[in-house]
Amino acid sequence: MSRIILNARFTNQALTGVQRVCYELGGRLMKLRGNVEAMAPAAPLPDYDIPITVKPLSTKAPGHLWEQTILRKAAGQADLLVNLNNTGPLGLRRQIVMIHDVNYLLGPDGYSWAFRSGYRVAQSILTKTATICTVSHWSADEIAKAFSIDSADIEVIHNAADHLLDIASDQGAVARFGLSERPYALCVGSANPNKNFSAVVEAYAGIENPDFDLAIVGGSASGVFRSEATAAEIPGVRRLGRVSDEELRALMENAAVFVMPSFLEGFGLPPLEAMALGTPVVTSSASALPEVCGDAALYFDPLQPGEIAKAMCKVIEDRALADQLTALGLDRARQFSWEASARKLSALVDRTLGMA
Repeated sequence: MSRIILNARFTNQALTGVQRVCYELGGRLMKLRGNVEAMAPAAPLPDYDIPITVKPLSTKAPGHLWEQTILRKAAGQADLLVNLNNTGPLGLRRQIVMIHDVNYLLGPDGYSWAFRSGYRVAQSILTKTATICTVSHWSADEIAKAFSIDSADIEVIHNAADHLLDIASDQGAVARFGLSERPYALCVGSANPNKNFSAVVEAYAGIENPDFDLAIVGGSASGVFRSEATAAEIPGVRRLGRVSDEELRALMENAAVFVMPSFLEGFGLPPLEAMALGTPVVTSSASALPEVCGDAALYFDPLQPGEIAKAMCKVIEDRALADQLTALGLDRARQFSWEASARKLSALVDRTLGMA
């Protein structure tokens, strides 16, 4: 039986969308095949409750240095290395690398110069030597353009949202966050200007006497919100920061509308999560979002706050439209599953082993 190593460095990182994908696909790949060993620099953080048994190799060389030295040495004794978190040992040919997107090139303001430079050099090498997969056809096209490769050579393995259905909903969260008095629109994302949260705040501020609140879950940074003080002073805008999975499920399924305003998304997991929970979605028409949401969302131009405001109000005021989007969203979310995606990854493992 072939020996396969899963690069589990993601288990040492705070949980964001990319790490969630790594847990869901990595954990299921290990269950499917039975011959996959997960390795990481140290024991996992208690961030996400998926039973991945990890072999800690060393804490002396953390992060990328660990990948390029300690993991590389271990991978030399294996038949294949699987990396699900954008990078891997440079020059190693017997490996799969999932590159989620190249948004650091398309929207550089959200990333440091060092990050952009390091990732560009590393991924330019990896795309020429490793087997590459990604999370959407849009991302495959952008990766191909960035590194002058054929997009047909990039395997597309979609994300899914059915993990939320296994998470208990903390129904008390809505009241704790002060959102039980009237309807609310919900945004979820990290502190990155490409998430375009400031446009949603501007859209909401432009609505005369809104009869709903705007709740924003995720990181806080002055580079994302043009003025932290101004956003905090707008009545009805509630900045919630990071929340638990149980709180997030409750906030999503009780929202009157979910808003996804991003300029750049390699996939765009939050709107699919909202759909899976029966919440109507309005979303940007940019990047991979139309590919993911299909005909189950109401779209707007992310550069036009007026369109964002109109979309939010339309769904909240038109019950028939909200019900229609809910039904379409539930059907759309069922078209994606982590189990199917893990099986596609496993098939890519077989093909890569066969080529080796």
